[in-house]
Amino acid sequence: MNDMQTITGTVWAVFGHRFAIDGKEGRILADLGPKGAEVIAIAHGDTVTITGEPKPSEIKVTLITLKDGTVCEIAWPRKLHTEKANQTPADPAAVLAAVKAEGYAVEGEPQRKPKHFEIVGAKDGIRHEIHVELYGKIRTAKPLAA
Repeated sequence: MNDMQTITGTVWAVFGHRFAIDGKEGRILADLGPKGAEVIAIAHGDTVTITGEPKPSEIKVTLITLKDGTVCEIAWPRKLHTEKANQTPADPAAVLAAVKAEGYAVEGEPQRKPKHFEIVGAKDGIRHEIHVELYGKIRTAKPLAA
């Protein structure tokens, strides 16, 4: 879970449900989400204070204070990376077994991603980046540059 960040600044660009503010932290991209943009009017030159979850390229705004003092809360849907009730749990051993069964010589350990594992394996003298479903089905095998 990421920490929340609060920034105050002047809106210098608005595009769709995103806007950019210029504050003491520099220029920051903020995302209201489509539903937030429907109910909150932001314009170039507005002074705002935003609070939200920092992402690599933007801040997902959860609270915004507008120039007139109006405070708006934005509810984001939570994407839970939980396993489905009828789905086999994530199993690194099944991933290794599936990759080896396809004839790959495994290099290293499987790296867990939210919806799959990634692992490097060699087959017929060519190294591949292999994406494998959480339960062991190979999704893709992309050759790596030499």
